[in-house]
Parts: sequence; structure tokens; C-alpha cells
Amino acid sequence: MPDEERGRSYDAVIIGAGHNGLVASFYLARAGLDVLVLEQREDAGGLLATAEIVPGYRTNAVSNSCHNLEPSIVTQMRLQDFGLRFAHPDPSSVMAFADGRRFVAANSRSALADELKALNSGDVDGYFATLQVMSSLAEKLDVSFYEGPPSLADLYGRLDNDTDRALFHRLMFGSATDFLGERISSEEVMSLLGMVAISGNYLGPSTPGSAYMLFHRPLYRGSSATRSGERFHTLGTSKVAPIGGMAEIARAMTASARAAGAVIRTGTGVASIVTRHGRVTGVVTRDGEEYTTDAVLSAVNPKLTLTEFLTPDQLGQELATQARGIKMDGTAFKLMLAVAGTPRFTCAVDDAENDRLLKCGFRMGTTISGMDQGYHAALAGEWSREPIIWGLIPSSIDPTLAPEGGHVMSLTVFHAPPRLVGSTWDVEKDRFAGHIIDRLDALYFRRLKDMLVGYRALSPEDLQRDFGLVGAHVSHGDITAGQMFDARPTFGLAHYATPVAGLYLGSVGTWPGNYVSGLPGRNAARRLLADRADPDRYAEFGAAGAN
Repeated sequence: MPDEERGRSYDAVIIGAGHNGLVASFYLARAGLDVLVLEQREDAGGLLATAEIVPGYRTNAVSNSCHNLEPSIVTQMRLQDFGLRFAHPDPSSVMAFADGRRFVAANSRSALADELKALNSGDVDGYFATLQVMSSLAEKLDVSFYEGPPSLADLYGRLDNDTDRALFHRLMFGSATDFLGERISSEEVMSLLGMVAISGNYLGPSTPGSAYMLFHRPLYRGSSATRSGERFHTLGTSKVAPIGGMAEIARAMTASARAAGAVIRTGTGVASIVTRHGRVTGVVTRDGEEYTTDAVLSAVNPKLTLTEFLTPDQLGQELATQARGIKMDGTAFKLMLAVAGTPRFTCAVDDAENDRLLKCGFRMGTTISGMDQGYHAALAGEWSREPIIWGLIPSSIDPTLAPEGGHVMSLTVFHAPPRLVGSTWDVEKDRFAGHIIDRLDALYFRRLKDMLVGYRALSPEDLQRDFGLVGAHVSHGDITAGQMFDARPTFGLAHYATPVAGLYLGSVGTWPGNYVSGLPGRNAARRLLADRADPDRYAEFGAAGAN
């Protein structure tokens, strides 16, 4: 950054150049504000980073999928004008079972019915009925992800009969196992959906509250703000993948934000937020530079913002205590593989099918009881012996990510506790990585170990240290009813503004979560702009329905 940019005043300072910070900076700069983004890492993009496994092999460092990336943000930021290109894999995802069977997320209801029949013919109707009851309830609740969240009480009041109220209670507070068991009987189909229920959460499918994750995507799709009339037959991902990996999304977002006028400074971590008489006046970087501003939007973990960038006196003792209590433990482990050759799915019936599956996102899990055991092992401070694996092979879409004839595999694995009992991640990281590789080789990919060139693993401690993931939680807090709606990140802070006038929260740890969507950043920027246009709104902080 030129010397003349250092230490000056800005209309708004954004902490963190992850995707939400970049999205927020674009909307603020487009509105005419003078915007500075401060990022502690050397590159913008946060979890959308690329890592080199071994020389010549590159893949996604943390985030694997852009299936929730908000289409309106892609359009308004003109990301494709800045070089972002998408592939459209068909099918989009596959779940492989340990016995060699698989479920392919086909595009049509009839093709999906055929896939289900191959697993258990008695569960075809139950599978579609499960999705239908969630879709119908979501349409009645009509929750917009484009503004501040409703309260649970508000949602409950939108229902006019006991049948819907009972379903609401089961999805908000019940377990995925119990909810799925109402219409599905087979272990295979239960596991297929049970993996979705605990993705990213520190839960087992039988843990109360785990059912909500099944409902989150139908809730988004069922809103009148997004409803297109299209009926969805899976809880799976959309059918796009960024060519070049997730870092291409960050690169295009960075270019778009800069074109709108935002200044993005990397390699500059924030040490504290400065306030005076209850209002933001600036930020201080770790190297002692101070930037003055009357608006700060923090796009990093909200618990980090509230407990490290502010003192209890600045935030207020009661809210500071509440912030310290925000549950932030995750169980993510990252494993990247470099292979010389083409991976071959054990479940692929021939080379043609293998070629199709290579471009899919894939899931490799275990039974409902195995998922529960993995969760309880994590609670006991041990990594799961039956890990849940979400992955993809980005080089099947963009061959430039690996040498000719080679491939890279990017895997996100659960459950790996942030704190081990009786050992350390320095000792256990390679043991767990080796266990995952052995399992992939034995159950899911033929002769994978024979092709292995090298691997790179990121333990929960690595994810915390290198990417600022408090508790190694990729979603900045569980996606459960107890940490969603007006409780995300905690009560009194759900509408992006805080009691500190001029301070806003806009990471995935705020409503609506949604992984790599950009919506929290967009919504927080809109709240900031609305408050700037009507300063009296500060006095209404915390009012029901504020957005």
C-alpha cells in the first residue's frame, strides 16, 4: 500500500478479506463510501485459498464448494466479467457406501427414484415425502435470507395448525435420526440424509437439534424472495463449480471490490477497535497503525471480534459475558492429496461412469450409529475411526491444477476435536491423515495408495492458527436453531449492528450462515448503509424486526 494510504481516515473499515468481507466492501464502495479492507493473511479470500500439496499440485486449502454462492451477488459484482468461470458437472454429487454401492444425485425425480430403489426400494416414497414436508413448511414460514432474521416466536406465530407446529418443533429441536425415522426405514437412506444433518456441526445425527440442518436449505428455497417454482428433489448442492478452484471466486471478488473503489490491504491484522463515548472511532493494526473511521464492519468470527478486538468496558459487561459463552467448537480436519494417475471410484461400474463421478462432489460416510460414535469420540477428545468425508477432485474440472496425468483431491473430514485428550495434534495429525488415506484406499478408491505422490493435512489447530477459525469451526458456530435466527451469533446481535454505534458484524457467524454465500456480508453492508442514511436508527438497536 502506498505511504499516503497509511493511517488515513475512511468512511468504513472492514476487518477480514474473506468472501463476506469482499462482498461487503463491494456494496459499500459501490454506494460511494471510501472503504478500507484489512486482512491479516498475505492474500485476500480467507477460506477460499489455494494450497500447494507438493510442487505442481494445487487445490482448495479449506472451502471446497460454492453451492450456496448467492446468484444475485455473482451478478451484481459482475464476477464473470472479472474472469470467474463455472463448470456445470452432471451429476453434481455422489455418496459412496463402504460396500461399493452409491447414490448419485441425478437431475430428475425419476432418475433419483431409480437410485433410491438400488439402495432400498421401500424408501423411495419416504425419501420424497421427507423433502416435501420440509418444503411445504418452509413455504408457509417464508423466511427471507436477504434481511435480518425473525425470532423463533415470530416463526411459530406464522403457523396456523397443530400439525405444522409439531413439525416445526421436530425440525428445530429434535434429532435428525428421529425426524428421518418417521418416513425412512433403511440404514442407507437414513445415512444419506444424516450426513447432511451434521455437516460442519459438532453434533451426531441423534443429538437433539441436529434436524435443523436438514431444514436450512429448504428454508432458503421456500422463501418468496427466492422461490422460482422449481421443485427440488435433493438436499444436495447446486450444479456449478469454479474453474481453477475456490480461490478464483476470491480473485474475482477482490478485483470487483477494487474496481468499485475499495482499498484492500493484506498482511495487516487488526489488534483492536477504538471507541469513544460508545461509538466507533477507528481501528489499530497489530503493527501499531491507526485508521480513523466512524464505521467498522467485522467479517471475521464474531466471537473473535467481540472478545479480542473490544474490551468488556467497550462492549458492556453483560454482553461481553454473553459473547465469551458463544459455542464455537468445530470438528473439521482438512486433507489434500496429490496422486499420479486417475482416481477410480470403487462404486463406478465402468470407465465412463468413473469419468462422470470424478467431476462430482462426493460424500463418504458411515452409518447413523457410526456418525454418533464419531461425535462421542470427539467429545472424549479422540478423532473418529469412521470419519465422515466430503470431497472433490478439482483437477477433473481444471487439469492445470496438477501435472499431466495427475490429480488433486480436496477433502474435509469430520469428526476431529479441537482439543485432544492424552495426545496432541502435532502427534496425531499424520496418524489421522494416514487412517483416512487407508480407509479411502480400502473402501472407496481402487489402489489410491499406489498413486499417492504426497499429502498435506491441516489439523483443527492449524485451521485456527492459519485461518483464524475459532474452535476450528468452518461455519463460525453450529447451524442449529439454538445458534440461528435471532440467536446468531447471540441474542441482541442478530441484526448485524451492535450496541457500539458504528460497529457491524458480517461473517458466516451471522444470519443466515450459509457457508460460502456472501449473504452475511451483503446484509451487514445494507444495514450499515441504512443506518448511515438514518442515524436515529442507532437508538432503535435491538428493536424487534430491525433489519
